[in-house]
Amino acid sequence: MGGHYWSKMRLAVLIALTPSVLPAADLKPETAAAFDRYVTPIETVDLRDFLWLDQHPKEKSIVWLNQHVITPRKRDRSDVPDGLIQDWLGTTFLSDVKLDKVRDVVLGFADYKVRFKQQISESKLEKREGDRFDASLRLHRRQLQSVVLDGNFSAQYTLLDPSHATVIFRSTRLVPQGQDHGYLWRLNLYWRLEEADNGVYLEVELVSLSIQPGALHPGRLLNGFVQKFPQEFTEGLIEGMQQAFPYHR
Repeated sequence: MGGHYWSKMRLAVLIALTPSVLPAADLKPETAAAFDRYVTPIETVDLRDFLWLDQHPKEKSIVWLNQHVITPRKRDRSDVPDGLIQDWLGTTFLSDVKLDKVRDVVLGFADYKVRFKQQISESKLEKREGDRFDASLRLHRRQLQSVVLDGNFSAQYTLLDPSHATVIFRSTRLVPQGQDHGYLWRLNLYWRLEEADNGVYLEVELVSLSIQPGALHPGRLLNGFVQKFPQEFTEGLIEGMQQAFPYHR
C-alpha cells in the first residue's frame, strides 16, 4: 500500500509541474486600461528630455566608459487592479558606430533568437510595411520547470531627426505554449537611440503587465517567472547589443 501511495504522490507532483495545466488568468478590461495609461507618457517622445541618461550624468559617464546600467523606473504604478506592472530600463553606449547600424540590429527581429538567445529561443519577422513590422517571438526561462511563452508583436520605427530614433515594440498576443491565455499579459519594449560622442547611446525600457505573484496557486513556479523575467530580459537585451557592437576606445 505504501508503494502505491507514493506512486500516486509522484504522479500528483508531475501533474502540478506540467506547463499545460498550470493556471492562467484572463486579463480584465480595467487592468488593461491601467497598463495603457501607464505607458502613454513613455510613448510620448520629447527631444528635450529624450534619454534617461540626460537627467543622470553620473550614469551617463559610467556607460560612456563601457559599462551598462540596469535600473527599475520609479513611476506611479499603484492603480493597477489585479495586475502587476514592472518597468525596467537598460542603457549602454556603443562606440564608433552610426545610428543606422544600431537601428538595423534592433529591427532585425528574425535574428533575435541569436542576439538574445538567453531569453528568446525562436524569432521570425512576419510582415513589414515601411517602418512598421510584425514579429513573433518564443520567450523562455529555465528554472525548476522551463516556462515558454509564444508571442506576437508589432513594432514602429521612427527617425525623429538624423541623430535620434525610437522603436516601439508592443506585444499583441502573449500566451504559454498550448494555452489560449496566460499570466504575463503585456510585454512592451521601448528602444531609444541617440548618435553622439562618436557612437550611439542606447536605452531600452521594458514594461510588463502580469498577474500578481501569489495569485498563481498551485503553479507557484510561475511566480519566479513573472517576478524575475522582466529584469533578466532587460539585462539580456543590453548584453546582446554590447556583443553586437564590441567596445572601441
